[in-house]
Amino acid sequence: MNASAVTKSDSAQHFPVIEVTGTARMRGRGHGEALASRIKTTLDFYLDDLFAGTHLSRDQIRQRALRVREIGQRYAPAVNEEILGISEGAGLEAWQLFALNARTEILNARVDECSALYFADHGVLGQNWDWIEPLEALCVVVRHRQADGFEHITFCEPGMVGKIGMNSGGVGVCLNILFAPHDLSGLPVHMLIGQLLACRDFEQAHTTLAQCGLGKASHLLVAARGRRAVSAEFYGDELHLLEPKSGVLLHTNHCVALGAAGRREDLANSCARYDRLVDRIGQLPGRDVSTAKSILLSLDGGEDSIMRPYRPQNVLGNHAVGSCASIVMELETGRFHVKRGPGDEDNYQSLALATAA
Repeated sequence: MNASAVTKSDSAQHFPVIEVTGTARMRGRGHGEALASRIKTTLDFYLDDLFAGTHLSRDQIRQRALRVREIGQRYAPAVNEEILGISEGAGLEAWQLFALNARTEILNARVDECSALYFADHGVLGQNWDWIEPLEALCVVVRHRQADGFEHITFCEPGMVGKIGMNSGGVGVCLNILFAPHDLSGLPVHMLIGQLLACRDFEQAHTTLAQCGLGKASHLLVAARGRRAVSAEFYGDELHLLEPKSGVLLHTNHCVALGAAGRREDLANSCARYDRLVDRIGQLPGRDVSTAKSILLSLDGGEDSIMRPYRPQNVLGNHAVGSCASIVMELETGRFHVKRGPGDEDNYQSLALATAA
């Protein structure tokens, strides 16, 4: 099967959608070829702007990226193949794409971002992805199709193998950053998501979470058809797994497993958004797609709102941070809904996956 990539939608209101097919290497190459300009712009933004504000030199970033490649080969060789394909397709050095896919661990930015939810009753999984404003104009949706017809869709930054997505086996993944000291030893979170989106069922995904190594500070909300879900909090050298309560999982940017100890004063925004999620669920009837969208689109709460207008934050060069995207996934039916940018308009674009028999 030959690799292919076709831009399906690229308007001011929607994210572009590309399709890639074949092996991991072929799909990566198609991704790189189709998005070469966006990948280069994204990489330059990280290397020349965001990473420049850290204590790391360019050579130190390169050395970390080479370490990431070694880690990927140990835990997720197919993901490594995809990243190598992206570098080939985009005409960039491999270390640059490994650095981009490990940007969360390299940057470890103290930016309040992202609110996620899961409703077991209707198999609904979703989140707002809060990050730096220039990335909104660069992000894309990538539809992957393997030789046997298995598919997954992921919303991501150009050049990344995964971020927020779901597959035709009914497995979906959401992401929140956490804040804890960590080394660079386990599979970086975006590479882990790429591996999770290749899992054919919840059991395989659960095993992947347990066998990917630690060395990161992020939360993954992993759910699947049949009311299966888990919150996985990678907290430095610890992994906390949380089950749904009353069919619901919620997460922002503090470690929920730590209870009161996790609700630190410096994470007040995260705690306020978490409490707002709880309150909104209690106020709204039903736990379906409409409820999830209503919650994620909520502008109530000022700076603690769930849907977050862009506002400067005094980190990373005072860039404006807000809800670059909102994603809602229907795991039972394979429907993927994504909305571009902040604001409470219900103008999600929708895509459909072939569901597994």
